[in-house]
Amino acid sequence: MKNIGTIRAADHVLHLAWTPTGDSLAITPSTGDILVADATAGIIQKFPAHGMGNGASAWFHGDLATCGFDGKIRWAGQEWKPGRGMIERVKTSPDGTHLAAGQGRALHILDKSGPTDFSLPQLPDAVADFIWNPAKSNEIATVGAGGARMWRLGEKEPFARFDWGGASILVDWSHTGRWLATADQTASVHVYDFPRDYPLHIQGFESKVQALAFSPDGNRLATGGSPVVTVWPCTGKKGPEGAKPIQVEGHDLDVCAVAFSPLTGQLATGDESGTLLVITFETGQFRRKRSRLASGISALAWHPTLSLLAIGHVDGEVMLLSLE
Repeated sequence: MKNIGTIRAADHVLHLAWTPTGDSLAITPSTGDILVADATAGIIQKFPAHGMGNGASAWFHGDLATCGFDGKIRWAGQEWKPGRGMIERVKTSPDGTHLAAGQGRALHILDKSGPTDFSLPQLPDAVADFIWNPAKSNEIATVGAGGARMWRLGEKEPFARFDWGGASILVDWSHTGRWLATADQTASVHVYDFPRDYPLHIQGFESKVQALAFSPDGNRLATGGSPVVTVWPCTGKKGPEGAKPIQVEGHDLDVCAVAFSPLTGQLATGDESGTLLVITFETGQFRRKRSRLASGISALAWHPTLSLLAIGHVDGEVMLLSLE
C-alpha cells in the first residue's frame, strides 16, 4: 500500500464520490467547504458550505450537486429550496439524467433544468434513505418507517413494496437489479429477491447495521456495524437464505464504512478506531490486509478504474491509498 497524498477538509468527512471517469473526487465534510480533488490529492475546486451542515453530494451532468441541512439543493450554478426540512443526500440516476433528494415525506426528482413531474411529494412515511436501481434508471426505492417501496418514474403508486413491520434506515440495490437490501432500526437486515418476489429477514447481528454494500457482480452483500464484518453470498436460486456468511474479524471498534472495488472486487472496511481492512475473496476463502490509520474512518470510496482507495476520517483528513 502506498499513500499517494492527503487532503484536509474542515470537519468530519461525511461522504466521498468519484466521477464516473475517476478524474475528480468530491469530498463532503459535515461542515465547511465541499472540496474537489484529483487522483493525486490536488485540490482543484471548492464549493460553499450549506448552512447548518452539509449532506452527501453527487456528480450530476458533469457538475457537483450539493445539499444540506438548510434544505437547499445546488447544481450547475442553480439553487432550489423545495420545502421545509433538511436534505441529507442527493443521488444521481445510473444514466445520469436525473437527481433525487429526500426531504421529509417527499422525494424530489430533478433533471438538468430543475424540478420534474416525477417527484413524489406526499409519501406515507419520511424518507430515511433511497437508491436508484442500477439496472433500470427509471426505478427508485425509498425506505423509512414502513419498510421499502419501489417506484417507477411517472407513476404515483409503488410497483412493489417490502413491508416487514419495522423501520429501515439504509438501502442498497445490487448492480444486477436482483437484490434490494435494507439495514433496519433493529439489529437486522432485510433482503428482497425481485425474481422470486421473496423477502428474507436476517437477524442475529451484534448491533445495528451502520453500512452495507453489494459487490459489483451482485454476488456478495457486506454489512458492518459491530467489529465483525459479515459478508453474505447472493448466488444461486435462494441467495443468502440458509447460507453461511463469511465473518471477518480484525476491527477494534464498530465498522461504519464498507465499499467494494469496481475494478478488483476487493472489499474495504473502516471503523471508528482507524482500522482499515482490505479483503480479497478467493474460491471458498478470503485474505485480509489490516492497517491502523491515525484517526477514525468515516467514509470510503474506490476509484472506478484504478486500485486506488479514498479514505475519509473523522478529523477531516482524506487519504488516497494505492493498492497496486
